[in-house]
Amino acid sequence: MTRELNKVPAGWQKVNFEDMADLVTDRIDDPKESGLKDYIGLDHIDTDNIRIKRFGSTNDVEATKFLCKKGDIIFGKRNAYLRKVAVSDRAAVVSAHSMVLRSKDSKVISDFLPCFMQSSIFWKTAQAISEGSMSPTIKWKTLASQEFWIPSLPEQKKISEILWSIENNLEKTERLLAVTEIIKNGLLEHLLTKGIGHKKFKKTEIGEIPAQWTTYEFARAIEINPARKLTLNNEYTKIEMSDLQEWNPKVLDSRKALFKGGGSKFKNGDTLLARITPCLENGKTAFIDMLDDNELAFGSTEFIVLSGKKDLTLDKYVYYTCILSQFRLLAADSMIGTSGRQRVPKSFFDNLSIPLPPVSEQKIIVEILDTFSRTCATCRAIIQNTKNVKMKLTNSFLSGELLIPKEALK
Repeated sequence: MTRELNKVPAGWQKVNFEDMADLVTDRIDDPKESGLKDYIGLDHIDTDNIRIKRFGSTNDVEATKFLCKKGDIIFGKRNAYLRKVAVSDRAAVVSAHSMVLRSKDSKVISDFLPCFMQSSIFWKTAQAISEGSMSPTIKWKTLASQEFWIPSLPEQKKISEILWSIENNLEKTERLLAVTEIIKNGLLEHLLTKGIGHKKFKKTEIGEIPAQWTTYEFARAIEINPARKLTLNNEYTKIEMSDLQEWNPKVLDSRKALFKGGGSKFKNGDTLLARITPCLENGKTAFIDMLDDNELAFGSTEFIVLSGKKDLTLDKYVYYTCILSQFRLLAADSMIGTSGRQRVPKSFFDNLSIPLPPVSEQKIIVEILDTFSRTCATCRAIIQNTKNVKMKLTNSFLSGELLIPKEALK
């Protein structure tokens, strides 16, 4: 099957995929005895991500696998619609459901090939030649014979330089996000248990807390499922469990829907705590701040709605309390129900006490944590925008829609 360009740019050539890459089939019959510690399965490769960010252990896998070297391309030949292709930064043992590919320098620059394989032109072909219904798979013989138009070597060099430069900036931003989240989480644990600059502490039934703080029964400090009155068959904003992001206070999406009764009801300033597995474990907890003033909304019955009590607990402080590790561990331990479908019962809060600083200190704590939360949100937005730009450029370069100026090739 040939993927043609609408208009072939000057200097481009048509080649078979086997002229671009070699299939590496170095077998490893016993991964545990391979002398390598890292294993790369398909679940270690993320969709549209050219870097491998996590690895398995060769001690945990059996049967025949393949060997890859640093710089080899790992291509998920099964379920090509998942678009899994990445470059290994180390020698490793690789799943037999992958192809290990190595570029042929006579036709393509090594840095260019993985960029090409991330393009829509390549993935459309890959999906078209996949065989099977339950788990479509690509055969090397079929892939090898596919024809593609590719730029000249000087153009490949410039294209790969641009795309890898974007990728390197993306990696730096991801590292910044990871470090910022570590700092934020450390501050969260410290500020909500030790406060700001306290020298004197006292022992309580829930542990040592600053001397100026007070322990409160949860239900006395925080309102649980506060009464919100909605009119039947009226239209309100609706939020589902799927609209919540993991470890992010912002709601991903919402919609307008008729209220038919039941479910959770909430307004700005409320915290939505997912009470069902695995949503609780995945950190699905949201702070509602996207509604209009005095607007009411409703959502999943699996939300516990929490609201701060006036002059005692700030609304945003409630959210940070709910993502505290100690709180979530206690909530998880209280879950009841059948395996895989357990829920945090409302009775969990009956005997729960929390430490509370004065509202003035709560405000400072919230401001500090909000600053780090905004930085994390900015990093996430930059990461997503960078990925979008890279994908757009990849497809534009490889379709011939965007050409490298001749003067830039000198």
